[in-house]
This record gives sequence, C-alpha cells and structure tokens, in this order.
Amino acid sequence: MNIDFIIVGQGIAGTCFALKLIKEKKKFIIFDQHHSNSSSRLALGIYNPLVLKWFTKAWKVDDQINLFYPFYNFASFLLDEKIIIDRGIYKFLETPYVQNNWMTKQISSGRQKYMSSKLYSINNSGIINHDFYGLVQCSGRLKIKLLLNSFRNFCKKKNIIIQQDFLYQNLIIENNQVSYNGINADNIIFCEGYSGIKNPYFNNINLKSTKGEILTIYCKNLNLKDIIHSGFLFIPIGNDRYLFGATYDWQNINYTCTRTAREKLVLMLDKILNLPYRILNQVAGIRPSTIDRRPLLGAHTKHNNLYIMNGLGTRGVLLAPYLSNILFNSIYQKTIIPSDISINRFTS
Repeated sequence: MNIDFIIVGQGIAGTCFALKLIKEKKKFIIFDQHHSNSSSRLALGIYNPLVLKWFTKAWKVDDQINLFYPFYNFASFLLDEKIIIDRGIYKFLETPYVQNNWMTKQISSGRQKYMSSKLYSINNSGIINHDFYGLVQCSGRLKIKLLLNSFRNFCKKKNIIIQQDFLYQNLIIENNQVSYNGINADNIIFCEGYSGIKNPYFNNINLKSTKGEILTIYCKNLNLKDIIHSGFLFIPIGNDRYLFGATYDWQNINYTCTRTAREKLVLMLDKILNLPYRILNQVAGIRPSTIDRRPLLGAHTKHNNLYIMNGLGTRGVLLAPYLSNILFNSIYQKTIIPSDISINRFTS
C-alpha cells in the first residue's frame, strides 16, 4: 500500500491534519490506540480569542478565527454532525479596577471584535455575583469528543485507521519514503500529545506538560446557557449538567484525580453558585505544552519526511486547523514555517 501520509495519533492535532488531507484529496492512514484519558478527549473544547488574565489577544488569533469556522464547518458537513456551539464567555470582573481595565483594553486596536464595549449583569438567581461581566465575543465550545469519535468512526468505515500503538522500532526510513508494517508512505507525522515525550525522533523538543482536572456537576434549575469565567470556566453541556475547570499542576504529571484539585474546584464553585449541586464526575488529563508556550511544528532535522505537530496546550481547537494549514503548505507549496513555532528553535 502506498499513501501520502502515516498519521500517528488521533487527538485534535491528528484529526485536524487528517481533515486537511481529505480536503486536499491526499491519502493517509492513522495509527491510534484509543485512550479515553487523552488530553483531547478530556478537553473542555473552548475556543476563546483572549488571554483572560491580561485581556490581550491570543497569539495569531485573528488568523486562527478566520480559519476556524470554514474548517470545522467542513468537518460538520463531512461527518453530518453539529460540532460548533457559539457562546459568549462572560468574564467576571470582580473590582472597579478590573472593570476599568477591561474597558481600557477594549478600545485598544484590534480588540473591539473580541471584547464587549459595555459591561453586563447576569440576572440568574442561581449565580451569586450578578455584576459585572465583560463579554468575550467570537467564542464558544467545540464538541471535541463528538468530533473525535465521529471522525474515528468515519475512518473505521473507510479502513484508514489502525487501532494499535505505534512501535517506533518498526519504522523504516528511506530517502523519499517511510515504511511501517508493510505500509509505504511519502511522509509520516507524529501528533501524539503528551505521549510524544517517548518519541525517539523528536526527543530534544522541550515538551513541558501540565496536568488539568475537571469536574462535571448536576445543578437543577440553573438554566444557564452561556459560559462563565470566574477563576475557572463554567460551561453548560445540557440536561442541567455543567463542566468546571480546569486546574493547572506542573509538578504531578499523571492521570490520577486528586482530592486537592477537587477541593480547589469546589471552593470556587461555592463562590459562583447559589443553588445546590451534585458532582457527577472528575477527570484528569495532561496538556502537551512547551517552555515558551508556542506549539511545535516542522520536519526532523535529518529526515525531511518526518514531521511533528505538538505542544498545542489549552488552545488546541483553535491552533490545530491553523497549524495543519501551515504544515500542509510548507510541504506541498514550500512555504516557510514561522520561526516562533518551528521545531528548529529547539533543535538547531
């Protein structure tokens, strides 16, 4: 079998690159052993154009937003699933100083599109703090688990996914081709997330991951449709269920749910909700990130048909289509990968 790409990993990065290949009529096979605790499957799926700590635009967010809707609309059409939920994010502004800071930053060049020009109240008796909130625009939630599961089923029907762990020692690299267990491809891309720390071909790229924990709660009669950011993200997912999180832990990189994170999240929940609630679930995932908080993209220094896409951190749903586009163009149109996301910043 001869194809254009072997893709290792079917998280948000691998899925989006595969969708780009489908759109461009390229052939591929994905290798992915389904892991229910992968960071993509546990992700909140929020797309948010701002760094809410500073009220600044996220890196390259204008380009990412412009690509976001046509890219995922293509995925929705292909899979016959509605995966985009446009929702404002109401950022709680706890003091007059923070409220004034929001209004000052809002008038800065390029931010009016993403930041409301007025402050809002949330008139919901189930929410403790009614005033005041800034509204983040061009935001919402991608149904990331639905996307990944639907695309996996799509690939199963097409026989283009092999549900096995990838064994690096079985990869044969030749001048213009790679071979793996009888499959020949022009290129291979590793989209492995946190598992990429084990990859012997990209073992000098400074992945620095963080653990995050999320609660799912049931809160009857809250009837909240929009997303609230007050310390953490509070996200309605239907049927009186809400997601709340996620924490950050840079020290304990594992998939174990902790009492410490649970207590921290409950403490913040009790400052938001004025109604009784029940915790339904707690999950932990590991976000792949880097020391400079920029993603990793590019080709191996010696084998120019080995590629990597990793380090998407908390912004995977916005970054993955954007990076897929950049990488595809660099391969087939010989464009240059920007230096601030190129793996060469760590390997050169």
